[in-house]
Amino acid sequence: MEATCTISELAEEAAEVLAASPQQANGRVRDVPNERLIRWYVTIGLLDPPLSRRGRVARYGERHLLQLVAVKRRQAEGRSLAEIQEELAGATNEALAAAAGLKDSPATAPAVAPAATPRFWARPPAKQETPEPPEPAARSTPGLAHGLRLAPGVMLLLEAADREPAPDDVTAILTAAQPLLNALADRGLRAPKEEQE
Repeated sequence: MEATCTISELAEEAAEVLAASPQQANGRVRDVPNERLIRWYVTIGLLDPPLSRRGRVARYGERHLLQLVAVKRRQAEGRSLAEIQEELAGATNEALAAAAGLKDSPATAPAVAPAATPRFWARPPAKQETPEPPEPAARSTPGLAHGLRLAPGVMLLLEAADREPAPDDVTAILTAAQPLLNALADRGLRAPKEEQE
């Protein structure tokens, strides 16, 4: 595999690797991945995000191939996507190669997983002491919602809150939302930070 490839090249490469050492088909899953399936795997976190993008063309690397082949091998064994995700999340390239059945392949990438920013929804929240809740300043009228501007063009709507967020609530929410804001910027769903200033 070249240093990087397009999504169609990644699908072709995975199909070749899977065909070179076939396993018994599961019957419930597609044996050969296609572009749409690869995009979905990236969206749900089974595959890392692309290495780079130039316009609408995303570039993928050796680790993506290892992840894709490992996922298809585990599916052929009858494992669910949730089980596969639990097993392979954060796995090193060496572990992915083993799961993909490519232990002795000279094409496998180094055994060190790249430092990736974990998705905010995949990380367990940090344990913190729970302070006494502040006295509500005022009860909201039923049907009234509170909005909090996370960034230009991004609002958080609190429909069920029985009080307006206090300043410490706002600080905590803005801190917790930063990974979401970064993900929105990465996907082009909000302006990058430097353009907002």
